[in-house]
Amino acid sequence: MKFSYALIAGFLVWCLIASQWYLLGVKGLPTDPSRFNATQMTLAIVEILTMLFVATLIGFGIAWFLRKGSIEKTQLAHSLLVKQYKEMSQQASTYRELADKAEQKLARAQQTFKADFQQLSLEREKLNAELEPERKEATRMREELQVLRPKVQLADIELGRITFQMKQMENQLLEANEINKKQYIELEEAKLSKAPKRQPVEPAFLGHAKFTEKQKDNLKMISGIGPVLEQKLNALGIYTFRQISEFTPQAIEHVTSSIKFFPDRIGRDNWIGQAAALARHRK
Repeated sequence: MKFSYALIAGFLVWCLIASQWYLLGVKGLPTDPSRFNATQMTLAIVEILTMLFVATLIGFGIAWFLRKGSIEKTQLAHSLLVKQYKEMSQQASTYRELADKAEQKLARAQQTFKADFQQLSLEREKLNAELEPERKEATRMREELQVLRPKVQLADIELGRITFQMKQMENQLLEANEINKKQYIELEEAKLSKAPKRQPVEPAFLGHAKFTEKQKDNLKMISGIGPVLEQKLNALGIYTFRQISEFTPQAIEHVTSSIKFFPDRIGRDNWIGQAAALARHRK
């Protein structure tokens, strides 16, 4: 700013010096007041002012052409700024409208939320009032459970003890059954061993075929036949499962009376069924 004032002051000083030079040196106007000519002085001043005006116009013209590019850039930038300002004003208006709509939606949502929250609060209070008896009942049952838990534990212990005793008794019963069965078989075999020996009998319904050792079956595989009974059956000519599976009531009666053992032993132990199964398996 100070530099601009300095240039203006220098310009004025230069104008005064140039005017004095033009009046005195070029026009040759006298400085003596007695020789002063008003007409010549007026014309000289007009000429000076005209030259200064023309010089000023030339200076402004030169300055304009020198600054024309920057001025155009400035105008273009100004136009762009004005355009951007208008666009931004439109966007701001649009955003303002959107903001207003959003605020309205937010206000409606707040009202809806407030109403829903109040409704939920009322429902919650209602549910709490309805659940209060259940809570009291659950608390009472929990207390009763705390009291009953030791009793249940004692009952579980007693049940385990009783279960263990029952298993022991079952094992003892099984052992007793096995012992009774063995004693029963030994008793029958002892009775058979004490019976008088008879000559081998070959009734007509048992057949008279002779069997080799390879053809003979292990009759002890039939439940209820021990070594002594097998010998007795062999003495009657019975050596195979097939013969026993074909027993008739007459054959059963004959074998029972010949061997002298408990009646209906053959039917009770199902010799015929066992022998038929073993015969099929042998095939």
